[in-house]
Formats: sequence, C-alpha cells, structure tokens
Amino acid sequence: MSHLEMEFTEISLADIETRAQKLIEDYEDHVGKRVRTPVPVESIAEHYLGYTIDITDEGLFEDPKYLGGIVFDDAVIRVNAAVESHEGRYNFTIAHEIGHHVLHREQFIAARNEQTPNIMCREVSAKPLEERQADQFASALLMPADEVAKAMRNIPSASGDISVRALRALAGKVCKIGGFSNVSNTAMCNRLITLGYARGLDYQTGTGLDLMRSADARGFSGIDTWLYKRLKKFMRIFR
Repeated sequence: MSHLEMEFTEISLADIETRAQKLIEDYEDHVGKRVRTPVPVESIAEHYLGYTIDITDEGLFEDPKYLGGIVFDDAVIRVNAAVESHEGRYNFTIAHEIGHHVLHREQFIAARNEQTPNIMCREVSAKPLEERQADQFASALLMPADEVAKAMRNIPSASGDISVRALRALAGKVCKIGGFSNVSNTAMCNRLITLGYARGLDYQTGTGLDLMRSADARGFSGIDTWLYKRLKKFMRIFR
C-alpha cells in the first residue's frame, strides 16, 4: 500500500525548496501575517489546505510502521496515534503529507485506476521516490533555509567536516536559537547536512547506526572508541 504502482516525476531539490517556501508565503497571505518558527503545519493543513487531521490506530495504522497517510478525495490526513506524543515525528508526518498534496496530488489523481489504493502512506523504512520527495518537502517547510541561516549566524561554528556528536550539539543549538521547537534533533541534523552546514556525514537515522557509520569513516579516540566497539559488537548479535 505504501509503494504505489505508478511512476512519479523527478523533482529537483531546488524546486522542492521553492514550492515549500511558496506554500509558506501563500499561507502568510491567507492569515495576513508573517509566519514565524515553529512553522504551524497543523494550521496550514487544516485552515489553509482544508484537510482534516485524523489521529488513528485503526486499520492500516494498527501497524506502527505506517506513520501517516493522505486521502485526497476525502481531504483527510491520517496520523498514526503512536507518533502523537512525539512532537517532532508528529509534525514531520503532517508536513510530509502536505508534501504529497503539493508535489503529487495532481499526478496521483490523473494516473490512478481502479486498482490504485486511495491513500498515500508514509512508512518508516520504505523510501521510494515520492516518499523521499515528501521528506525533502517536509524538511524545507518545517525548517526554512533562511530561518536556519539566521540561526547559524548566531552560532560560532567551525567549518569543514563534523562528527556525529558535534552535529547533534549544533542541531540542538539551531533548534533553540531558531525557535524550531516542533522538529526533532535528527530532522535538524539532516537539514543542516542538506544545506551544507555539516559535511563528512551521511544522513542521520536517529539510531546507533549513525555512530557506527561515523566511526567507520572517521575513527574515534578514547572513550568513544570503547563505546563504538561495544555498540558494533551488540549490533552484530542481532543481524
């Protein structure tokens, strides 16, 4: 159900950024004031785009790997009840579904047939093209590039490569200074990587794999090396 049997169009990251910013500007015109961080994605979905947000643990969403979905015909965004208490994941899920509305709605409606499910779903692990695009849109919507840049100007930071621990600390500072109170540390880490503020790291997953990949590529010293070896041994047990 999450991976639709249709081919979606390639969209450049620059175009996705532009369309996310345009949505913010259109919403600002709608409410008659400038949008400040945290970006109110619930209000954008409900009061501007006309969607109802349905928090549910029924049907497909009994399975926690399905985080959210959007039903275009009914103007409903469904969010798995399991993520409601996780503010960052909850808001990212709504922003992700808004991304489907902006990027994919017209193509989905035009290309579907009787066998096509009427819902596009966000799954934890599955990342076909349309899901990656919606993730990129969600990041740009929740963490506008100019707002991130404004926060970064107030943080003395070294240029060049960065460790996972340093990236986590930097993301925390950006969230605090920039008012990004509705995003997770991991989401901000990945936004900083996308915008070029952090180099030398893969996109973060929020799991121990981040530390393992970083240590493999860079090498740690002292207590970090000991912790890394213990973690790597632990991860091998469950492979």
